[in-house]
Amino acid sequence: MLRSKWSQPICLPYFVIGQFLLLTVSVNIRRLKLGDAPIIAAVIVDGEDKKAIAAAKRDGADILELRLDCFKKQDPAYIQRIIKDIKTAKLPLIATIRGKAEGGKAGISEKERLRLFQNIMPFVDAVDIELGSKKILKHVINAAHASNKKAIISYHNFKDTPEQGRLNNIIQRAKKAGGDIVKIATLANNKKDMARLALLTASHPDIITIAMGKTGVVSRALFPMLGSLLTYCSVTKSSAPGQLSLKDTKILLKMLKEA
Repeated sequence: MLRSKWSQPICLPYFVIGQFLLLTVSVNIRRLKLGDAPIIAAVIVDGEDKKAIAAAKRDGADILELRLDCFKKQDPAYIQRIIKDIKTAKLPLIATIRGKAEGGKAGISEKERLRLFQNIMPFVDAVDIELGSKKILKHVINAAHASNKKAIISYHNFKDTPEQGRLNNIIQRAKKAGGDIVKIATLANNKKDMARLALLTASHPDIITIAMGKTGVVSRALFPMLGSLLTYCSVTKSSAPGQLSLKDTKILLKMLKEA
């Protein structure tokens, strides 16, 4: 049983832990090896906020996710310049240009998103593209692989957590589309949703799972213990429901490691 100040007790069946032990694998983003231990991705929502980037590195982030859709501008020249500045932190970079349908902040067209992905591909180590971005998904994945970059294919549901069969189908479709890593982030409305996502995490390699919302807060540290490759945290403001700060994420991970 696990308990924290952020959530109710959560009990996981032993077979979930057993499956996790059998499925533990690793994948690299640049020189960072994912899969052996919980990896913290700090989400950067303002590329010009040098204090936030410095704080992310100082406080123990392993990798940075650049939410380019949240940046002040999305024109390629501006984004390239910002990324080159951020690279001085010497942390691996994931570029995300989230579409409006799955929580994106910038109202840019699919054509503009694709152009921006292609433009910044040489300067980052991985990209995150939604499975639902059907018009550009194949092009972004091909561009990533042509540049020897990892492709994360993601699915976000801010209303509920689908049944196990649908979740498994989403993972299969993402893998078939060429995803090196599949990211599943859904709203957990109750403990059954949490248990379903925990089982999913333990049943699939090369996966990132997040239970969003108040009920799912503990998943930010629990699911990495079950095999989720990354846990995302905020440095300034949260970019998703239930997302913890970098400092709180590290505290919660330490609590679970010592439990």
